[in-house]
Amino acid sequence: MAHLSLFQLNHLIKSQLENNLAGSYWVIAEISELRNNQKGHCYMELVEKENNFIQAKIRANIWAYTYRTLSQQFEQATGSTLKPGIKVLFNVSINFHEVYGLSLTVNDIDPNFTIGERSRQREETIRKLKEEGFLNLNKSLPLPLVPQRIAVISSLTAAGYGDFIDQLENNSQGYDFLIESFNASMQGVETENSIAKALENIRQRQEKYDLIAIIRGGGAQTDLDSFDGYNLAKLIASAPLPVLTGIGHERDQTVADLVANTALKTPTAVAEFIISGMDRFYNQLYDLNTRVERGVRDKFNMARQQLVQMGHRLERSGLNYLKQAQQLLSDKQHMLKFASRAQVEKSRSLLTGLEDKIKLIDPETIFKRGYSITLKNGRSINQQPIAVGDVLITKNQHTQIESKVTNIENEQ
Repeated sequence: MAHLSLFQLNHLIKSQLENNLAGSYWVIAEISELRNNQKGHCYMELVEKENNFIQAKIRANIWAYTYRTLSQQFEQATGSTLKPGIKVLFNVSINFHEVYGLSLTVNDIDPNFTIGERSRQREETIRKLKEEGFLNLNKSLPLPLVPQRIAVISSLTAAGYGDFIDQLENNSQGYDFLIESFNASMQGVETENSIAKALENIRQRQEKYDLIAIIRGGGAQTDLDSFDGYNLAKLIASAPLPVLTGIGHERDQTVADLVANTALKTPTAVAEFIISGMDRFYNQLYDLNTRVERGVRDKFNMARQQLVQMGHRLERSGLNYLKQAQQLLSDKQHMLKFASRAQVEKSRSLLTGLEDKIKLIDPETIFKRGYSITLKNGRSINQQPIAVGDVLITKNQHTQIESKVTNIENEQ
């Protein structure tokens, strides 16, 4: 049976590809991996995805001389470098090597496709956020009356973060701010995950803060690509507190800026906005204090005038009341004097009657009328039984007789 060596098979495949395929093709692919070697060559892995699942994958390279030219042209046209995660329209040649297998060699790049693709993706993201109710969700949260407790998400080593902190801590008005910082990557593939983690930490302690500031310093246009993603924009839109962003440049506005409560250009502008909020509160407080002071002063003056007028009226009416009271008091004194005399006479008459009644029941009075009383053990014999042998005491007005019972006869 005829057979081929592996080299012969691979060489056959190479010959068939070279003989049956065109010299080059325009291919749309996403860069999933990219690295440069010391000689200036660029090695990539290109993929095609559908619903985040890889449908196709192949190696590709751009030789150093071509890469130097194409990368400069691409960055000048798009404002972004060639990097993982972006879709590009490549002109490629198909290569098959007996040892290294199948790969593509990039001959040219059409930057216009990438510009249009980025714009399309951005508009699609904005449309989706709007349809799902996220575009203005964070804007519906009222800004705090006193924006004094700030949760800051930033790269803590960035110059923009330092400028922001310095602006707040050394403000000319002398306002005090409570600042808690959450370190996060502000560019590259880790941006979304690190900001998401910071937002979740803030959500768990949201009562400690008044608002959230997401800030980053300057950089290339490509550094802002992470802030155009749907997932990150949704996280910012649904944050529990108003979000201020200072992540762009003077001419750029990311999708993250669109969904934030308030979008500002730079970290310094965010700090100035927060300080202006404190100024607004201070001015409102000062105006309120002035109005209260003026109102109290007016009320005091009015009350003083009313008191003076009332004093005059009271003085006049008081004299009348005093005369009436004196006359009433004099009348009451005469009435009380007459009533007191009548009450004394009535009481004296009652006392005399009681005295006569007491005299009538006094034992001495009864004795004078010829009566006597017989007692047993100091008590009347009418109140206890009497038996033979009992000793009795009989008293009258002048005499006390002791006797002993020898016989008892009961009369019916």
